[in-house]
Amino acid sequence: MKLHLACGQRNFGTDWIHIDGDYKREHIHSQNITHLPFVHESADLIYCSHAIAYFDRDEILRVLKEWYRVLKTGGILRLATPDFKVLTQLYIDKTITLDQMIGPLYGRWPNGQPNHLSSHYI
Repeated sequence: MKLHLACGQRNFGTDWIHIDGDYKREHIHSQNITHLPFVHESADLIYCSHAIAYFDRDEILRVLKEWYRVLKTGGILRLATPDFKVLTQLYIDKTITLDQMIGPLYGRWPNGQPNHLSSHYI
């Protein structure tokens, strides 16, 4: 089993189980990446791109433990994270503000909805 966490509109095909807070997309299996609806050690691969930035340091350990619970022994957890060098350069170039830079670096990255951090975080 291959899980694509926080997939958004990206559909990797029927070989993958897609999980994201955006329940309106047909390829989405379930909505909550923090509580996966699978038994222990059932996933061969978990891929998650840029969702780590939505959690703060206190939350991320609990989330990673949940992903580890579902991952088979010898399975692969593949994470993509914000690029510090790129974020820094965007800030230096005044393309983004400090407020826009801090979320991806330190977690709790708001998604523009009042009292809601992210569509991935339920």
